[in-house]
Amino acid sequence: MIVSLHLENLGVIPAADVELSPGLTVVSGETGAGKTMFVTALDLLTGARAETHVVRAEAERAAVEGVFDLSGTDPAVAARIVEAGGEAEDEAILARIIPRTGRARATAGGRTVPLGVLRDAGAGLVSMHGQSEQMTLRQAATQRELLDTAGGPPVAAALDEYRTAYAAWRDVTAEHARLQATATERAERIAFLTTSLETIDRIRPQPGEDAELSALAARLGAAEDLTSAVSAAHDLLVGSDWEETANAADLINRAAAEVSRAAATDDTLSPLAAAVTDAALRVSDTAAELSGYLEEFEDLGAMSLEDAEARRAELGSLSAFGPDVEAVLDFERRAGAELLELEGSESSLADMDARVAAAGAEVERTGSALRAAREHAAAEFSSAVAAELAALSMPRARIGFEIAPAEPHALGADTVRMLFTAHDAAAPGDIGKLASGGELSRVMLAIEVVKAARTAFPTFVFDEVDAGVGGRAAIEIGRRLALLARRSQVIVVTHLAQVAAWADQHLTIVKDDAAAGAVSGVRALDRDGRLTELARMLGGMSDSDSAREHAAELLDTARAEKAGFGPGGVSE
Repeated sequence: MIVSLHLENLGVIPAADVELSPGLTVVSGETGAGKTMFVTALDLLTGARAETHVVRAEAERAAVEGVFDLSGTDPAVAARIVEAGGEAEDEAILARIIPRTGRARATAGGRTVPLGVLRDAGAGLVSMHGQSEQMTLRQAATQRELLDTAGGPPVAAALDEYRTAYAAWRDVTAEHARLQATATERAERIAFLTTSLETIDRIRPQPGEDAELSALAARLGAAEDLTSAVSAAHDLLVGSDWEETANAADLINRAAAEVSRAAATDDTLSPLAAAVTDAALRVSDTAAELSGYLEEFEDLGAMSLEDAEARRAELGSLSAFGPDVEAVLDFERRAGAELLELEGSESSLADMDARVAAAGAEVERTGSALRAAREHAAAEFSSAVAAELAALSMPRARIGFEIAPAEPHALGADTVRMLFTAHDAAAPGDIGKLASGGELSRVMLAIEVVKAARTAFPTFVFDEVDAGVGGRAAIEIGRRLALLARRSQVIVVTHLAQVAAWADQHLTIVKDDAAAGAVSGVRALDRDGRLTELARMLGGMSDSDSAREHAAELLDTARAEKAGFGPGGVSE
């Protein structure tokens, strides 16, 4: 609920402080006095865009501040303000400052905040109804949202179930499309990997084989030179079996014997004798290793140089998969894993049609359930609104909803369109085309009264909801507003005395044409002031005795009827 408003340099209002009470507050005033600024102030506090033309002439800035009682308000309102860094416990203070030049500033709970914070908080604090809101009622999205809200928990549950099914269907169809789009590419990749693995498996390289073959080919290619050199070295070290020649082993053994003999006399030669003896042993061992090397060449006869080069050529044919055998084997490991994954994707694609069909069936089922819930809600809601319209002097007016199956979308598998007819002789049609401004105002009021009977809202603001009506219809509009105000704070800008008479609090915007420039102020009226204002509204003659008598009659009649409302509010 709005506790108070402070207006500063807003249009024709230089400064005003207004205390607001629960129940029905009416705002009236002569044309041009600044009633629009009162609604503009509330628009600004709930996140509307700021225009510099609202700044009073010759003022540097305009300011609006509102104090809101948060008791009974959706906890999300306070949470949004606190999240933005402001304070919001039992009440919250929202404010806007609009400079003539430069950027406007918004605050919530004492903290400067983005405009979106006011917009989010305002959505849970004030429900605005004016010409712009009448325009939104003509939009299909607003009509669907209205029906879903009226449907309460049953429609909300059906919508949640549908959204879950729709999201799953969107995900699986997107995956299906992705797999189909890459099917050709994937098949080509599978064929390449399969052929590659078959080629590698046919040749079957062994780790390090290419390096070993390279060394072997080099040895086989130089076998004659190698064996000749090694044989000569062997014979020089230990001699030949078929030829008596001097050799290193014999000479060193002789030297070892001589030094050992001398060491028997001079033991200082013992280390040298041991060293020469060790040299003889090392020469013998080296000759044995050279002999073993020559024997290996006999074992190499199992693979000729031609065989080695042929095998090397086979391994070289795998160069497309890596520069050496180790790289080829690594490619084989990676290709095998990728092939398994791609073949699994092929299996997934085979199953995907069934998954898409199942998800589509679930969307169809939940969409049908949502449509049925909406149809049930539409019947109940239309009947309740028709009863309210009858009370607003539109006894034959009806609203209805055309709910037609459609392609699945995020909010259902149907389209929702509000229909309207003013009387039995006219066929129902698009409410945006058939309802006049006055009729649309009353339809909106009837809708809010029905909604308020089911779910309370902190504050409703109606800007000239009585446009285009008068007489008995105006009285009924006042009565319905007063009923609505039994459960919510209601603020109404009106020019009709028949509506203003129902107010629990009456504010008037007073214009002083004698002041320098247009100046208006906001004044709360007592009974005598209300009689004067209602008389003015009735015929423009506030000092007319007959007009004042009529005004008193309106006030007394409204007071008597309100006393009979009881605590039930709009359900009475």
